[in-house]
Amino acid sequence: MTTREDTEPNEYPRLRPIEAFPAVVSGQEVLCLRDPQQYCESVVYVPAQTASILALFDGEHSLLDIQEMFVRRFGSLLFREQLLQVIRSLDEHLLLDSPRFAGHRAEVEEDFRRARSRAAILAGKSYPSDAEALRGQLDSYLTDPDGPGDTPPSPSAALLTGLVVPHIDFARGGPCYAWGYRELEGAPPPDRYLILGTVHAPITRAFALTRKDFETPLGAAETDREFVDRLLAAAGNGYLEDELAHRAEHSIEFQAVFLRHRTPPARPVRIVPVLCGSLHRVIEDRRSPQGAQEIESFVAALRETMAALGGRTVVMASADLAHVGPRFGDRRQITPGQLREVAEADQEMLGSVEAGDAEAFYHAVARDGDRRRICGLPPIYTLLRLLPGAWGRLLAYSQWPDPQGAVTFAAVALYA
Repeated sequence: MTTREDTEPNEYPRLRPIEAFPAVVSGQEVLCLRDPQQYCESVVYVPAQTASILALFDGEHSLLDIQEMFVRRFGSLLFREQLLQVIRSLDEHLLLDSPRFAGHRAEVEEDFRRARSRAAILAGKSYPSDAEALRGQLDSYLTDPDGPGDTPPSPSAALLTGLVVPHIDFARGGPCYAWGYRELEGAPPPDRYLILGTVHAPITRAFALTRKDFETPLGAAETDREFVDRLLAAAGNGYLEDELAHRAEHSIEFQAVFLRHRTPPARPVRIVPVLCGSLHRVIEDRRSPQGAQEIESFVAALRETMAALGGRTVVMASADLAHVGPRFGDRRQITPGQLREVAEADQEMLGSVEAGDAEAFYHAVARDGDRRRICGLPPIYTLLRLLPGAWGRLLAYSQWPDPQGAVTFAAVALYA
């Protein structure tokens, strides 16, 4: 008797957890496939007809099952060799859960574990790998018409203790980053930056730590290992279990790059990189994160570590806001009217951030089930919990409109 284990590896193809979003390329509707974990670094374009069968790439449907579905839907044959060609292409791009991918993943992950530092994975992709070109690009955001220009830091900057800044790529969000970092210039140099990043891939715990330094083309952002070790002693070493999530996550990398740029070369940049996991389970259960034991204990451990080490810590939330449109699961393209509605909801939500009210911020997101997909919910909520009594000021708000998928983001300074 033949079992599934006896069949060819791709007889029951299974896609890995990947991002999929519609687009139009050269006039043709396609589905774009992207690996959020960056084992595959390219975006793969799949024609709409081929995309229709990808839902069956779940490890449960055989090639024959997929062929039968195709005939029922389109009334034409999908030959086995055609289907195998699609599977081979996906496997070559490391998008299938297959022996090829398993071997590649093991090699990549072993290299990451052995490395003392975390490589600048997006250098040469999302921003220049050449130091001078990168400096020029980042400087341009300060003088951009949407940037701060000659606006100096506010008088309150001396009291700055927290900062919300985007993690969208520099090309789209650069001027908004610049507003946050201009305000930071008016603050006394801190002993460390506690960077709360959004993680875009699933992790097993609510937070993920690493001891690795973060490389940038402008020099390294050095991880405060004393802080991380004290935090692990207070919270438990289990928070290193998801360390691999740091390898390809961009939300902390972008802040490391901008911090290194805005800090004099002779002065070290010391960071505490913390990735924050999803709060969707809490939202689905219609309860507050304030009652979640793991979140409470980790926030308490962060506060304890900050107090024990003393010095000056600036807490940063690397956080975008709304994600709306077909690219993110909505049925219809975005209209100007919808963008105005999103802006109004965002502004109301940001009012609770300015008030320093963590629970009001959470409920502003959760009351409609997070319909706008606020990906910065976990880091902003954690920041507000770490800075009780802080008050804030919205420095900039922006939208990157696209009929297929709009993203919103902001810069907010918090003072104590």
